[in-house]
Amino acid sequence: MANSNIGKITVLLPNEEFRRFADYCREQGFKKSTLIARLVRDFLNAEKEKEKEKLGSSGETARKV
Repeated sequence: MANSNIGKITVLLPNEEFRRFADYCREQGFKKSTLIARLVRDFLNAEKEKEKEKLGSSGETARKV
């Protein structure tokens, strides 16, 4: 049964990078798709935090003035 709340992407990597990634996943016990989803989620969450910090810094400066 397909989950309508899940999108699908295709990632293309040069052969050497794909081999290294597949080896890493095998050695660490990750499924490739699960690790890619986690990496994307972690990246987006980090970007959101950087944006919050940037907005917070500008807000603090404005309040101190």
